[in-house]
Amino acid sequence: MRDYNVTISENGRIIIPATFRRELNIKPGDEVILTLSADNDIIIHSPKQSLQKLQNLVASKHKKSLVDDLIEMRRNEDI
Repeated sequence: MRDYNVTISENGRIIIPATFRRELNIKPGDEVILTLSADNDIIIHSPKQSLQKLQNLVASKHKKSLVDDLIEMRRNEDI
């Protein structure tokens, strides 16, 4: 893990270091997601990272295809 010291401006803004922006592929005008952890740490995610984490979570909980699950649910609704 790498740490950078940054200063909060009077209006509450911080600058994300360029190396972090490059690694996250964040460009000016892009949105990021801030999360306050249970330990009161601020975590910054790109939307792409958040989507990937969610996809991995769903994939780990479902061993079969979500599409197959949906088709099966729809068939059962018609019964």
